Amino acid sequence: MHPALSVIAFTVLSGAGLGTLALVALADLGASYAGWEAIAPRPTLAIVAATGLALVVAGLFSSTLHLANPRNAWRSASRFRTSWLSREAVFAMMLLPVAAAFVVALWLDVRPRRMWGWSAGTLLLAWTVLVCTAMIYASLKPIRQWHTLRVPVAYAVLGHASGAVIVEAFVRPGSGATCVASAGVALLVAAWIVKEEYWRFARSDEGAISIEQALGVARGVGPPGARRAGSVMAARLLDAGHSKGTFLTREFVNADPGSRRTVVRFAFLVASVVVPGVWLVAGIGDPLAGGVVVLCCLAGLLAERWLFFADAKHTVRLFHGDRST
Repeated sequence: MHPALSVIAFTVLSGAGLGTLALVALADLGASYAGWEAIAPRPTLAIVAATGLALVVAGLFSSTLHLANPRNAWRSASRFRTSWLSREAVFAMMLLPVAAAFVVALWLDVRPRRMWGWSAGTLLLAWTVLVCTAMIYASLKPIRQWHTLRVPVAYAVLGHASGAVIVEAFVRPGSGATCVASAGVALLVAAWIVKEEYWRFARSDEGAISIEQALGVARGVGPPGARRAGSVMAARLLDAGHSKGTFLTREFVNADPGSRRTVVRFAFLVASVVVPGVWLVAGIGDPLAGGVVVLCCLAGLLAERWLFFADAKHTVRLFHGDRST
């Protein structure tokens, strides 16, 4: 598919923001009720959570830029029963006031017994929105590379991994290395493993659909009423049906990363896994270094998400020259 910058920014920013909110809420609940060591003073956590909330808002705003008429974005919530996009919109609108109240409660250092609902609500809603965002793509059967459980798993792991980097960048200068650093390293390694498995699947023929299947003659053809099995014949495209580019060719056919695929995968590995991982292990507490690492991590995720869209092959490509998807 054609990678749209607005959707790439939306998935990266909202994923990182949701991961940040979830980790801060989880850390606060653990410190308040499970005896975990607090990773930072609550006002500091409020700043981190506010940053995560800002990333979510920025991601949602960028998603509207992909619409032909952004003023109709509110209509995305009208199909809750059947659309993962509608579910994401509804739960995101629920998350915003809950997360905002959670930020204020942290800043005012409200007693845990009075704010556990905001913490738990933020955690559950952040996870819910993250899953809904991933399922928007994983539910699309015409795109084999997306219609797999690997997509929501990758979204969840990458969102929490980038969130861990953001949290640690804020709390480390004042509190030193925390347990979030260890969790972040584990999440970064998991993200690399999950993406390597996804790329293996995306470039393989596992579950691929051929042009013969698309035409309904996967088992061959034969004369009407013939008792013998149909002859196995290879279909071929005679005419694309148009002489100029169309919406289909622009959005679904002409996008192909080609030789750039290897470069993008390497950029993701270095920028989003190696650099943040080394920084987390090294325990460097300089705020500037933390900010640079966060930007580096997000830049690598932008590259990864670009490839996620560019590698997707819609079934319609079978009617424009592709032998299989």
